[in-house]
Amino acid sequence: MRVLKVSVYLQAMKNIFYTIVCCLISLTSLAQSDFGYENPDGRDPREEGMQRDSTKEQRYVPHHRLTWKWVHDGVYKEFYQIDTLQDGLQNTNLIFKHSVSNTYLGNFPAPYVSDIYILRPRGEDFLPQDRLRDYFFKPEDALDYNTTTPFTQLSYFNGGGRGKTEDWLDVWHIQNIRPYWNAGFRYNLISSDGAYSYQKSKTYNFSFFSSYEKDRMAVSMFINQNMAHITENGGIENLADIRDTSLDPKVVGTRLAMEPKNNLMNFNFKALAQYNIGNPKEIITQKDSATIDTTITYPMKFALALKAEDNRYSFKEESVEEGFFSDTTYISKQGNSDMIKNRKYEIDAKFILNEHPKYKYLPGVYAGLKFKYLSYDQRVSLDTINNRGTSKYTGTYLTAGTFNMDSTTMFNFDIWGSFCLAGDYSADYSLEGQIIQYLNKGRNSSVTVHALLETQTPNHYYLQYQGNHNQWENSFDKIHAYNLRGHYTNKRLRTEVGVALNNTKNYIYFDTTAMPRQYDGDLMVFTAWAKQIFRLGHFYFDQKVYYQVTNKEKILPLPQVALHSHNYYQNRFFKQALGFQIGIDLFYNTSFYANAYDPAIMQFYNQEIEKTGNYPKMDVFVTLNIKRADLFVKYEHFNEFFGSRDYFSAYTYPINPAKVKFGIRWNFFD
Repeated sequence: MRVLKVSVYLQAMKNIFYTIVCCLISLTSLAQSDFGYENPDGRDPREEGMQRDSTKEQRYVPHHRLTWKWVHDGVYKEFYQIDTLQDGLQNTNLIFKHSVSNTYLGNFPAPYVSDIYILRPRGEDFLPQDRLRDYFFKPEDALDYNTTTPFTQLSYFNGGGRGKTEDWLDVWHIQNIRPYWNAGFRYNLISSDGAYSYQKSKTYNFSFFSSYEKDRMAVSMFINQNMAHITENGGIENLADIRDTSLDPKVVGTRLAMEPKNNLMNFNFKALAQYNIGNPKEIITQKDSATIDTTITYPMKFALALKAEDNRYSFKEESVEEGFFSDTTYISKQGNSDMIKNRKYEIDAKFILNEHPKYKYLPGVYAGLKFKYLSYDQRVSLDTINNRGTSKYTGTYLTAGTFNMDSTTMFNFDIWGSFCLAGDYSADYSLEGQIIQYLNKGRNSSVTVHALLETQTPNHYYLQYQGNHNQWENSFDKIHAYNLRGHYTNKRLRTEVGVALNNTKNYIYFDTTAMPRQYDGDLMVFTAWAKQIFRLGHFYFDQKVYYQVTNKEKILPLPQVALHSHNYYQNRFFKQALGFQIGIDLFYNTSFYANAYDPAIMQFYNQEIEKTGNYPKMDVFVTLNIKRADLFVKYEHFNEFFGSRDYFSAYTYPINPAKVKFGIRWNFFD
């Protein structure tokens, strides 16, 4: 019956996917005939498109694409570029695109935690998401688009071979239905059999998004679902099987063999509506001697954001393996399912006074109210009946900020804050901001300073949990954070150097028994980093190095040094038709007491048994660029056969052995 339900669900998802694809394809001719234009003078494509809305047909439509995000849910736009660069294509593991060093289970995808403290996320309201966050696509990750022709990006990566296959399929489609109305979708699937036994995993998401901007109105919408299924093997039973032998990974013994599974579902909906108020004003900016930028601005506007999120996490086991859970089985030694459900709703309304177009240094300001509601449905007792309960939390926040992000000035800043006026989060506050001082007129070099001051109520997950192998009930104090970070960037020299100081009082962590604990003192972390790309002819040496020190290593263990060295030769041949790149990637961190992992709660926790690290993982790769297609072949972890075999990430979890991977990314602009 369960297999039938799963098959029906998957078939329904496929039908929805195919229906939306067909609908979007059917709009292609409409979009191409109504939205064709060039942009020779650098003007906003939306305005140019509106002037040519009556155009019936054009023989050639050059591709032009704008990509942006509304910062603070409607306050101002920040523009981005879609990643179509050849360099970095071979780095297929998403967590290593975000952080040069991670503690993870070795597989792809798999739960993880960044070893670089300043790169760890602030934390989701539904804590289990933190362990898989880089594999999920959520509203805060989405961008808005405006494109002259339909844009499709297709990526497929594969590796590992039979029985150890690793696949990644990523499909994007974006197009304009009208010059002022854009729509698109994304389908992303990552699956792996695992190099070791009982290690199958899968994450996938489907997203639909749309944006509309015309005259005084701007509306955007995002809806998606993320899913994750992680089979747990408990790690390697005998570490010597990795260090001292060359056994096939599939015959290496694991600590769990009954294939318990962690499952996580996340659904998101977001809508943002804006209405501009006042008389429009056309602003003409001379960007350089040949380019003029024309935009339309309004004195003020009203913005309303609505968000809804639904989460479900479960740990399922058909039969309890008492050797692994010897002293921590509280409910059943037979089949069991621990489940937590969470719902979250937010309404955020604000009034915004925009930056003055004439007086460049006169900032914009905004203020508003935000209402937040969360509920958690979970087991609250060890009884076999009437054992579930629901906890509800609400908060009403005053929000405000000031900003000056004018792209023609030498000084920018963005300061924002919130204070909870009433509800379960009463007196929680956050004050955050950054300033950017550009050092030359071309804005190629700058100094950026970022600061954060906040007090937050602990996450509900730390306060109460009842599971088959874990249970706790805590009363923790509010968490206070004081963070300061600054860095210098020089685009011409390809340089970035920075330092950060993080101070947290009442820090919460999982101790050596996988129980939440709160440290009532000050936990401090100092971080320094440098990023530099050296070039010698066609040879590039791209280096990223982090140095960090904590005053409480037993509470927060971190590697002192972590780095990624990306070195390659790059050139173009056959009259520039073929782009060629060959190189070596090296990932390294110093030894430290990396976290252990508890599969019953999908969380990492402290251990003081054994250090991991001090092992360089090396990959050799070749990438090719032919017109709109990028291809790569990589031999990952080729140094497994040389020197030490002590290649563990988390405690008892080795990284994947050597394997060949290949992939392609293809961009279509019509």
